Amino acid sequence: MDNEFYTIRICFSCNKEDIIIVNSILDSYGGLGLIRTIDKEKCNCAVFTTNSVYNTTLEVMQALQQEGLSITDIIVDKSENVDEFALQGREI
Repeated sequence: MDNEFYTIRICFSCNKEDIIIVNSILDSYGGLGLIRTIDKEKCNCAVFTTNSVYNTTLEVMQALQQEGLSITDIIVDKSENVDEFALQGREI
């Protein structure tokens, strides 16, 4: 079993009207990660989670897609240093 903990960033796009549902389920209800907006005009977002729960977070995101939410362009990045993410300036 992996005893090392590190941060996972899951970037994604969605419709503006869906983001509150995604946030409510992943952050507020499920405690699976913290959601941040990367680009509010394009509605590009990121979920910051840990390696111990990111598979569950992805499964929930896929289930929300199957329910009709517009979650697209999912990209998974991992790092032991969260500050690296801010320096990447990566767009989806």
